[in-house]
Amino acid sequence: MKWFRTTPFSADHETQRQEKWQCQREDGAVFDFDVNVRSGKSLDVVALKGLDLAELRGYAEFLQKTARQLYGAGSPLRKIAHCPCCGAETGHFNKKALTVFGIDYFRCRQCGHVFVQEQPTLEAHQKLFSESESHSATYVDKDALELRLRQVVVPKLEWCVEQFSNLHTGKRPSSLVDVGAGGGHFLSVAARSGMSVEGFELSKSSRAFARQNFGLSLNDGDFLTTDLAPVDLVTFWGLLEYVSDPAPFLEKAREILHPDGMLVVEVPRADALGTAVQSLPDAVVGRHMDPTSHIQAFSDESLMTLLFKARFQPVAVWYFGMDVYEALVQAAVRVNSASILESMAELIPKLQESVDLGRQCDDIIVAAVPIEN
Repeated sequence: MKWFRTTPFSADHETQRQEKWQCQREDGAVFDFDVNVRSGKSLDVVALKGLDLAELRGYAEFLQKTARQLYGAGSPLRKIAHCPCCGAETGHFNKKALTVFGIDYFRCRQCGHVFVQEQPTLEAHQKLFSESESHSATYVDKDALELRLRQVVVPKLEWCVEQFSNLHTGKRPSSLVDVGAGGGHFLSVAARSGMSVEGFELSKSSRAFARQNFGLSLNDGDFLTTDLAPVDLVTFWGLLEYVSDPAPFLEKAREILHPDGMLVVEVPRADALGTAVQSLPDAVVGRHMDPTSHIQAFSDESLMTLLFKARFQPVAVWYFGMDVYEALVQAAVRVNSASILESMAELIPKLQESVDLGRQCDDIIVAAVPIEN
């Protein structure tokens, strides 16, 4: 299965555009899709992430220690025999992409997907994220609550509603299931807009935060086995990179969506400036390519292949990231001077805009709809 896109030259400077994406299947069948593409996202990343190098180093050290616990001697690991997206056999078919905390990521030579090939068991991963307060700290930070809602969450909801309305002549989605709901930020904004909402979240501290701050009761059960009423919208904000086998989540989403419903998926992109700087020797990794949580990082082709195999077609894509901030963090750490971050902070938005337009950003959101059988 191969993917192609027809991109206008104007994409070099237009933040919104229409593109033709094409899937060519192994049997020779060809499928064409019209995709609404957006690049760039307004974000005060310094206010959200901070300039404290000691804090950044401390969190990276915590993640490195966690990696030793998950992957160290005596820890049960399972070897992934096939690419989670295209199904190609692993082993010699893959090449090493980068190493973080001594853990190797490999790239599938067929679809470009990047993933940890020897992974912690499902039980070990679930225990970590259900019990660890440090891993969920970003999503239960009360000081950053309003900033996160205003700059991160509200724009995402507005984008989802816009894409849904484009598909259905102005109709808005009225029901939502969010899986991996974190502290309930997205659900709270969606509920305020009039949607009926339900969320799933493993982390105890995140569920407590959602209850205390938004009055939301998040489900700690298994999304894959829970009976759910049909909904207009299913969202996976930063979920699929955490799971060893993402396909069942897409299949479940298709099962519970109304025939005219929409799936929204956000995942980290492997082919990004942020990935490149984190692959450098002695990089300090506190986000993105972190093998304690992100055991998957997607190429555009691997994500589209995964969606298409689950009988979804893309209708809209949003490219953005925090790559320039990430590059400046690594520079500041190397010379042990926060002044680099401080003096360059005002340049981040413009530089990141260029990275986003060039599709070298570390994040992607895709809106997809079920393909009619």
